[in-house]
Amino acid sequence: MKELELTSNAALTDAVYETALNGSFLDAKFIAGSVGDDEPDGLQPEYECYHVTYPPKGEEVLWEQPLDAADDKAPVYSLGKKLEAIECNCHPTLAKGESRTATARKVVAHGPMWIYVATAIGMDKEGTESPFMVVQGAGTYGSDSTTESEMIGYAEGRIREMTALLVRRARLEALHLESIRVGYKYLFVEPERIGKAKVKEG
Repeated sequence: MKELELTSNAALTDAVYETALNGSFLDAKFIAGSVGDDEPDGLQPEYECYHVTYPPKGEEVLWEQPLDAADDKAPVYSLGKKLEAIECNCHPTLAKGESRTATARKVVAHGPMWIYVATAIGMDKEGTESPFMVVQGAGTYGSDSTTESEMIGYAEGRIREMTALLVRRARLEALHLESIRVGYKYLFVEPERIGKAKVKEG
């Protein structure tokens, strides 16, 4: 099955979230699942939720994202602490025959193919009240012959595109980018099933 054609606007968008005055942080939530015609209870998604904070000293750096021509770089980390028993606000059902769609927050697709959602969150240094800058991505990839390792490689490539977009947006908004947290979730949608994945922060 041909991969869904997406415009760059649909595949990646960005938004700025202001930090609360009391210094609270974002939670990043990934939701994914699939459903078949013979499942009357509808989609029963799996979800992962992470509490996004400033990276503590000694946390593993995934890579360093170049910021400008002066060789300045921002370290990139995983999303952080995984939370348990978080209430899921994902819509529980998918309409039969729903067409394949993708936005920056959500993707819906008929199998067989992979679906994924991803986020990159940029932060200033600890102790500031600068906005969080969030880039979200969603889409489809491959077919029933695509391996999981190929899906992971594709998702990690998209994450690197998203961190580069964070750098460009930070420059436009005149925001200092001290560090970046990234994460993604993917799911293989079996034939004759509809899959849905969603990313949200708040």
